[in-house]
Amino acid sequence: MLLLKPELQVKNNTLNSYFPIRTKDRYDIFVWDSALGHVVKHSYRKEFIPFKDPADPTGKKKKQFELADFKNASQKVFLRKLDEADFWPIIDKMYFEGNELFKITPEFLLFKTNKSENHVRDGRLGSMFASLLQDFVFTDKPHSQLNFLEQQLYDVLSLHLKSQDVATGDLVSKEAPYLPFMANHFQQDLKFLSKRPKYLLSIFKDFLRLYAHLYTAQLALNLKDWRSGEPKPKLHYFILDSEKASDERTLVKSYGHKQLSAALWSIFPYLAMNESLQDNKNQIMPIWALAQNLAEHPTCAEALESYAADFKANRQLNTSISNSQDPLDQLQNLLRLSAAQFSRGESRSDINLQYVKSTESELCSHFIQSRGRAGRVMVFNQDYLLLLTNLAVGEKEKLRFHELILAFESRGVFFDKQSQQALITFYERIGNVERMSDSGDAVYVFKTI
Repeated sequence: MLLLKPELQVKNNTLNSYFPIRTKDRYDIFVWDSALGHVVKHSYRKEFIPFKDPADPTGKKKKQFELADFKNASQKVFLRKLDEADFWPIIDKMYFEGNELFKITPEFLLFKTNKSENHVRDGRLGSMFASLLQDFVFTDKPHSQLNFLEQQLYDVLSLHLKSQDVATGDLVSKEAPYLPFMANHFQQDLKFLSKRPKYLLSIFKDFLRLYAHLYTAQLALNLKDWRSGEPKPKLHYFILDSEKASDERTLVKSYGHKQLSAALWSIFPYLAMNESLQDNKNQIMPIWALAQNLAEHPTCAEALESYAADFKANRQLNTSISNSQDPLDQLQNLLRLSAAQFSRGESRSDINLQYVKSTESELCSHFIQSRGRAGRVMVFNQDYLLLLTNLAVGEKEKLRFHELILAFESRGVFFDKQSQQALITFYERIGNVERMSDSGDAVYVFKTI
């Protein structure tokens, strides 16, 4: 089946797939706690059961189950079970005045998905992770060691949760994964963390920030390489935050921040054009998959050529385009035109400039540092490095050092030889390395959990 829209019409640039930032977004766009809830919602397939609104005299209106409702329900249960009613204020202070409630089990994070002023934007961030999750669901319920009070609270919560129908609602991803290799790692790593719920809750936000950045970087770096088929990890070099940066480190310089910063310019133009070519009633496909589909239907070249001519005229562009009858050449024309409308000097230039700034600020800034004459470099701090190490070692007890490096690279994280030496020094300092000989192959790295 041809994925192309039956009728291609030039419209305003819009983007509702594959990336959570919109052109009107600026800074402090997302509440990351809410993103945690959305990932739990998608991976656990759970949602709150609406209940009758006590304020409605007709008794017909349904009300969203809020944290205040849960607190009231919990209080009633505890007052029935407790010998002394005075004990409830202590429980209230312990679990409801801070964030302790959300450290009991991941399901409590579902309260973070309830509607708020930032609900739409946080929902877009949740959709980005849903695109990575696809139909992933926890088949084995994570087991949490709960004390008596936590068990009572969890039992109350469970009474108000139901399993969501996977065929309905917003749990069905509206887009095929753009980066299948990244989606596989995200699902595998989340499954690994789900077996360690306390650790998961302690690093959940860092885990999502890590994957948000790796997804953003690899998406940007792969966009222009759509003719090569399914994406693979592109070179993306980091240093440790304890290391010095210098111009002599050619890999860090050539495949670091400068490369990423340039690649971010393609995200909005390329994804917006991709979306304009497909019917949003169907699952949106990545550009590389769309290209494979178009190649199977060479007669669509004429429609693409006509659309390119209309687009060029509508945007008043001087960009030269090919008149080839190859549909892939015509797709290339359209992607070039889409990028050209945001070129310096064009009226839309500032739109993409702000889009790139917002993307770097919201999804990359935790991994960027300015290093004097060396400029801005990509950096891993100790917390993210330990998290990545634990994910890479995974269910195994330990990994050979070179296997660990390969596991990093398969997730889009690259270190040059100098950083690899710094890595071994770091692991030796914290004591999670076993050196069997002086050769690199005999160095094993352990998890820290």
